[in-house]
Amino acid sequence: MFKGDFIKNLPKIYGTYTGGFVVFIILMAIAEQAGVSAKNIGVMFVAFTVLIYALIGYLSRTIQVDAYYVAGRQVPTVFNGMATAADWMSGASFVALAGGVYYGGYTYMAFLVGWTGGYVLVATLMAPYLRKFGCYTVPDFIGTRYGGNLVRACSVFVLFIASFTYVTAQGSLLAFVVMLFWTANKQENIDEEFGYGEREDD
Repeated sequence: MFKGDFIKNLPKIYGTYTGGFVVFIILMAIAEQAGVSAKNIGVMFVAFTVLIYALIGYLSRTIQVDAYYVAGRQVPTVFNGMATAADWMSGASFVALAGGVYYGGYTYMAFLVGWTGGYVLVATLMAPYLRKFGCYTVPDFIGTRYGGNLVRACSVFVLFIASFTYVTAQGSLLAFVVMLFWTANKQENIDEEFGYGEREDD
């Protein structure tokens, strides 16, 4: 389907992915109008997402370290920016931002500013030096720049502490989604018992 170099085909690949996602959304809207329950549509959404990521991982498999971490340093800046934006708006950050603004009001926008500013600082103050030193991770850079395994271990510890809250939020969100599907049938039975279940029009 895509002949030639992978990097040159990135616009076609992204276009195909976007078009496929739009088609999937349209099919789900048609399914909803046809009477498919919200539970089944949700299951199909999650299954579609998992399958797409699995397919992308399979097609992008590599045994080269440079290709694995930084795609051979050949990805254009526009696509790098798109990937960074997708990473910024992850499940945990989206839920945290929405819930925080709802709970704390506009003052919680400070989290949004700090979250976004952190990406800018990393991109401008850290990423260029990672590239300059030929490193792929922050511990690698710290260990190369200052020497020794002690500073490398310290950087790993600091990163672990800093990212623990974020990873916990991601895991909590995953557990929440799984529990939604796990208890969907029971909740649907309860809703029908009290007259709030989904029913097709006669």
